[in-house]
Amino acid sequence: MSETRSKAAPFAIASAAVCILGLGISLMLPEPGREPALYGAASAALGAVCAFSALTRGVTKGSTGVLTGFSIGFLCRAGLVAAGLLASGARGNLALVYAGAFFALYAATQVIEVLFVHASSRPQGATP
Repeated sequence: MSETRSKAAPFAIASAAVCILGLGISLMLPEPGREPALYGAASAALGAVCAFSALTRGVTKGSTGVLTGFSIGFLCRAGLVAAGLLASGARGNLALVYAGAFFALYAATQVIEVLFVHASSRPQGATP
């Protein structure tokens, strides 16, 4: 289990950095778009935590575990995108701001998760 944690650490740090960057960019937006963007980024960051946690547990169980991890991550994000949109109260163009913030951060963290799974499938010390 510690080998998986040591492989996961740089990817978890990268995911956290991307989430912090997304939240920071959201804070710099002018009103009235700041609040929906912040809700979108926060929802996506929480989804990234859930998804990455599921993947780190699933990657040790082979392809079935990886598929389960990605499925759990997807379902968490599906619930969070709806819950965050309802909580933000964004309508019209502000709902698009929310969706843009959420899905931009979702895409970035998803790439990091795929890279983590790829790195975990290689033996320790293997060269490309």
